[in-house]
Amino acid sequence: MIYYAHTAEDENGKPLPESSGKWQPLREHLTNVAELAAGFARSFDLADHAALAGALHDLGKYSRRFQQRLHDASVTGVNHWSVGAKEAHARHHLETAFAIEGHHTGMPALLENDEETGLEALKERLKRLSGPTSAEVNGFSESMVELLGRHATENTSLAKPAATAAALDFATALRIRFLFSCLVDADFLDTEKHFSPDQAHLRAPPLLAPQRALDLLRLHLAGRSSEGAVNQLRRQLLDDCLAAAAKPPGLFSLTAPTGSGKTLSGLAFALAHAVASERRRVVVVIPYTSIIEQTAAVYRGIFEPVFGPDYVLEHHSAVAPRERREDVARDAEDDRLRRARLAQENWDAPLVVTTNVQFFESLFGHKPSQCRKLHNIAQSIVLFDEVQTLPLRLVPSLLSAVNLLVKEYGVTAVFGTATQPAFTAAAPAIEGGWKPTEISSRPRAMAEALRRTHIHRRSDDQPARWPDLADELSLHRQVLCVVNVRQHAKNLFIALRERCGSEEPGSVFHLSASMCAAHRQAKLAEIRHRMFAGEPCRLVSTQLIEAGVDVDFPRVFRALGPLDSLVQTAGRCNREGRSAEPGEVTVFRPEDHRMPRGPYEQAARITESFLADNPGADLQLPETYAAYFERLYGTLGPDEKNKDPAYAASAKLHFPAAARACSVVGQETRTVVVRWGDGERLVERFRREKHLSRDDWRLVHRFAVNFYPTEFLAARGRGEIAQPIPEIEFYFWNGTYDEELGVTAPLLNHFNL
Repeated sequence: MIYYAHTAEDENGKPLPESSGKWQPLREHLTNVAELAAGFARSFDLADHAALAGALHDLGKYSRRFQQRLHDASVTGVNHWSVGAKEAHARHHLETAFAIEGHHTGMPALLENDEETGLEALKERLKRLSGPTSAEVNGFSESMVELLGRHATENTSLAKPAATAAALDFATALRIRFLFSCLVDADFLDTEKHFSPDQAHLRAPPLLAPQRALDLLRLHLAGRSSEGAVNQLRRQLLDDCLAAAAKPPGLFSLTAPTGSGKTLSGLAFALAHAVASERRRVVVVIPYTSIIEQTAAVYRGIFEPVFGPDYVLEHHSAVAPRERREDVARDAEDDRLRRARLAQENWDAPLVVTTNVQFFESLFGHKPSQCRKLHNIAQSIVLFDEVQTLPLRLVPSLLSAVNLLVKEYGVTAVFGTATQPAFTAAAPAIEGGWKPTEISSRPRAMAEALRRTHIHRRSDDQPARWPDLADELSLHRQVLCVVNVRQHAKNLFIALRERCGSEEPGSVFHLSASMCAAHRQAKLAEIRHRMFAGEPCRLVSTQLIEAGVDVDFPRVFRALGPLDSLVQTAGRCNREGRSAEPGEVTVFRPEDHRMPRGPYEQAARITESFLADNPGADLQLPETYAAYFERLYGTLGPDEKNKDPAYAASAKLHFPAAARACSVVGQETRTVVVRWGDGERLVERFRREKHLSRDDWRLVHRFAVNFYPTEFLAARGRGEIAQPIPEIEFYFWNGTYDEELGVTAPLLNHFNL
């Protein structure tokens, strides 16, 4: 008898005949997955464990009932993976058992059933598989001896990695996630190769080619002006980065003010370091989705003409063809769900640009869609651009994970920002401490030399009303005002448009996360055109414009917020030093003083107390930032690791709880595609074909808006959000989308960008 791993269905959902060529032998699939997974895991010494996971992950497909399921789609409820986990555990490989058990439904906890996900604890599942209820768990009646006998008949002998007693600790949890990543990606890639060979062929990205890429980058930088003090300092920073690239792999910091060119200089470090240390990939991690587009566009402009469109991957948070856990558990072989899984991202490009949220939440994820990409971080250079503040409660887990990436997975990590966080103050709470090597030779001198603004704070006794602030902004021909939440941006924009609209139509602009990324980019292009032409231009934005967005206003206003955010906003004022006199930045306290909850609000409160205690502090010097971050992080002592929920859950191998705890943005958002620009095509294609290609999924983020839970549920209740098919989490906006404001639904939760 020939045992099969997969088949495909026709347009009516019926299995194709065996003669169709779409039936993949199980032996072939297990062999391919074992070899692929072992190759992925070789760089961090888990190749034998990955090979064992690949060989056993579909052991239950040797059951008669699963083979019946391939002929009859009405046969469901076959758990084909848990018996493989049981055999791995019997061989004393707990890490491998976790990877196998989680490769469809997500990794469970070791000891505790998880009510929120419905996942049964691994120990409990293995115990039930050893008792009389095993057939109820599996959905088939064969014993382990029978399944292993059929496996042995078709396959070569199983890999025999040395048995180890896995420790219950934080490092073990990360090792399990990396092993899980190898298995999941290998499984998905081999399945894709069988069903979609054309798509699999497209997955062959170019190599990093770091020396050639570095030559292209230096050629690009050489085309910039070298005259003037600012450009000389940019050259100094570039030289510092190239010199530091020869140092051994490890943990680095890059402290340089806004306008110093650190984004491209940091990339030059990464490429030169890749040449020196033979690293294979560069991952750029950015705080906001709003600035990924600009950074990735710059990179594409440099590299795409030579390396092609697949060299740079732009991967945002919350944009993925996600399926519901209950649907996957019900039938892991459903053709529609399979297509969604295959389109999930695995970071196989040489240069990846992503977000803090995507990067860190993947490191602590437990689902295949989250963790698939992890093994591609190994042997890479990770540039954290404008890292700024991390959630205080998660500093021990997030930075302990970075230390482990450096120590165990061949990663070089660079933390670059104008306001370098004093993570050394939190070192007692970080596994391995915090000892980065600074790249810049003169961070203080550079900050002083690039001082182009004067930051003035108005008294709290003079809180600003939006109509009054609109009156003041209207007096300036070109001005930027940054506020803390979307509702404030909307209110101020409307008031300012009323002041200026009749006399200077088209001079008032709004930017916030209520607009999709492509829409924001179009507005930014218009804003830059007006600024360059000397035309009236008044912009109201949330803080998404602060980091990395290349705009230059002569006058800037900023609502009171975290210190690093105030400094970042100042970087949008007199950015290129066009005025010999410092640009003026006014910090004000709104009468309606609200801000995003969580880490942002916490940092803002500490900023207020810090400024009250240091009224004459120069906000543009590194030592001021250090003192501020000392206050922010200095409360973290050695016991804080166990108080960090992501760290504590990981140390207990409770993977679902760790994933929930590691929410960098505070609460989960839902991605909703809007019918603006190419978003219309994406929506209609999904409605028509019930799925998207991998390339189209990579476009979704540019035409989507993220909703917090209260907003999402309210809008869906009003019929403004639609879901074409219930099995796949793809939503589109059916409500009003304004050309100036974007999504105009009532914002029940104002605490966002």
